[in-house]
Amino acid sequence: MELTINDKLFNFKFGYGFLKEVNQRYSVERGGMKLKLGVGAIISNLLLSDVDTLFETLLIANLTEKPRIQIKDLEAYVEETGTQALFEAVIEELKKSEYTAMMVNKMLEEAEL
Repeated sequence: MELTINDKLFNFKFGYGFLKEVNQRYSVERGGMKLKLGVGAIISNLLLSDVDTLFETLLIANLTEKPRIQIKDLEAYVEETGTQALFEAVIEELKKSEYTAMMVNKMLEEAEL
C-alpha cells in the first residue's frame, strides 16, 4: 500500500514482519501459554473506526520502509482526506496479505452474521 502525503511517497507492508510485531504488541499470557491476539485486536478496533489503532497499524506497516512516516504526516493526511477511505484501504490490505487474510476474512464474515 502507498500513500502520498505532502509530496512524499510512503510504503506500507503487511507481511510477516508486520504480523510478528502486532502479535508481540497484542499478546497475553494465560496459564503459561502465550496467546497472540494481534490481528484480531487490530481488525476489531479498525471495524469500530478507532483512529488510534489505524495510526498504529500504519506505523507498524511502515517500520521496515523508507521514508518512515510520522504521526504528524498521518494527521495531515487525515485532515486533508478524512478517515473513511484510509480505514477501507487498510482493511483491504489486511484482507489481501498472505499473513493476515485468513483471519481477517473470517472475522469479517462473522461480523456480517
